Amino acid sequence: MALMDKKRHRGKRYEERRVVRRRTFKKRRRTGLFVFLGLIVLTVGAAIFFGTDLTSSRTDGESVGQVADPTVDGAPEIVSEEDAVEDEAEESADEEDEPAPVAPEDPTMYLSVPKLGISGALVAGGETGLELGAQLVSGAPWVSGANTYIAGHRVGFPGTGSDHIFYSLPAMTEGDEITLEDTLGQVHKYRVSNVFTVTPFDTWVMDSTGDDMISLQVCTETLDDWWTIGPSLMSSGPESGRLIVQAEKI
Repeated sequence: MALMDKKRHRGKRYEERRVVRRRTFKKRRRTGLFVFLGLIVLTVGAAIFFGTDLTSSRTDGESVGQVADPTVDGAPEIVSEEDAVEDEAEESADEEDEPAPVAPEDPTMYLSVPKLGISGALVAGGETGLELGAQLVSGAPWVSGANTYIAGHRVGFPGTGSDHIFYSLPAMTEGDEITLEDTLGQVHKYRVSNVFTVTPFDTWVMDSTGDDMISLQVCTETLDDWWTIGPSLMSSGPESGRLIVQAEKI
């Protein structure tokens, strides 16, 4: 009887443990379900709250709004090809409207070089020019594409317009201005583009390049010595040089 009571007692204890385990498992399942549902509720609430906040912030007057007109003030206007062609045509028409220089009956001209202090110096052809001012060797400013070539003295003749007329010509530099005025009152302006020396035999410097230009010439002691007043300069021999100042019409 004792053995049977022990078995019954053990069976009863085992059954009680099973009941406890089932109750514990059910409690855990309920707790997990409640936690899961709570997380869902929190997630939905957060989404509703923050979503509404973002929406309101976008519609708030103090927030960034849509740009009505993104055009930048002062931006360049778009020019079509047709407008560009019309502009070029107008510019060409303006250039064509400028009257061409007229050849005067009297080719005498008056030279001004502010850099050298020359104002209205006489320019004429032949020996008269070299005696009274500067000599027009070739070309004329009223001829299209001409190289108006003018020569003068470093020393010249005292008491005349040729006296030291081109004495300081070696001081000319790129950008200096030269002006010629003819007997009709037409003014021809030039800007220096080149200063260099050649030998007395380099007559090609008098040729036309096709551009309207002026060339001023004076003798130098040698090709490299532009300032010395020596025997080579005074004799203008083959060992001397020729200083050339070229300027383009503006």
